[in-house]
Amino acid sequence: MTQTINFGCIDYELGETCIELEENVALCSDRKSQLFLRTMGFGTYYKTERTLGELAQKSIEKSLAKSNLSPKDIDLVIYSSSTFGDRHGDVIDKDIAQCLTNVGLEKVYPIGIYLSQCNNFFAALDVATQYINSGRHQTILMVFADKVLDESTRFKNLAINSDAAVSCVLSTRNDLGLPLSVSGQNIKTYLTDADMINPSNNTLNKDIHDRYLSGISSVFKQMLTENKMATHDVNQVICHNFSYSALRQIANAINVDESLIFKDNIQRFGHAYTCDTLINLNDYINQSELNLEGQKVGVISTGLYFWGSALFTVKKEK
Repeated sequence: MTQTINFGCIDYELGETCIELEENVALCSDRKSQLFLRTMGFGTYYKTERTLGELAQKSIEKSLAKSNLSPKDIDLVIYSSSTFGDRHGDVIDKDIAQCLTNVGLEKVYPIGIYLSQCNNFFAALDVATQYINSGRHQTILMVFADKVLDESTRFKNLAINSDAAVSCVLSTRNDLGLPLSVSGQNIKTYLTDADMINPSNNTLNKDIHDRYLSGISSVFKQMLTENKMATHDVNQVICHNFSYSALRQIANAINVDESLIFKDNIQRFGHAYTCDTLINLNDYINQSELNLEGQKVGVISTGLYFWGSALFTVKKEK
């Protein structure tokens, strides 16, 4: 049975070291890339020496502090990352297990999501909503954490990447004060082993690029259809912190004005794998000068060959 799914308690932890683009040695020797990043809106990024579990723990602690929840109220933990160690068992046996134990979740079953790249949020959301709609679980904590392991890949696919963790809560309970409801979520994929941008010469694979934009358009249209909405009913669009030019292409693909796409965090920390979408949603709904009650926020998340979208409705004024 489909139920109203409440969403909130979003909080996050960025890497502890803030670095200007000009301080990156690789970018200093590649002036063209540095100038491109500045022109496309990027400014600083965040790096951590902490483990993913340590980053995630801080994020979880902040999320639980925002709610009336204690660890015993959490029925399931969904932990998502594209960053794992290279030895079998180390991830859950050590770092992540310690993280969950430290926040009192040692008896809550964890499920891992890891294949969907920067679209891990929607892969996790799909799993979470299936559990909730089945009646098996009522309240689910979702956690996302990623970091750059090889500094040569911090500037990749025309974006600068930050290390980050973010967490949030989904629940059918109405006593938690969760500010959003989520509906119409859907995902799509078209696998390939090719690169959209050739890493050796930065040339664009047009077929993959066109398929990428088509995938975004498809999930956004499906979200509108499932919510019985038209494009003009959407008040805000939340996506990743890509370059200005990339977001302009996404706006064209989903037929919205570019001004509707949230861009406030591009300069502050750039792209952060799947985390930046949720961070942007959090920062948007917490803009104190705005009364957002009733607003319809279309959220998009993408990997190279994974796409997801959902509608988040602001339930009440903060």
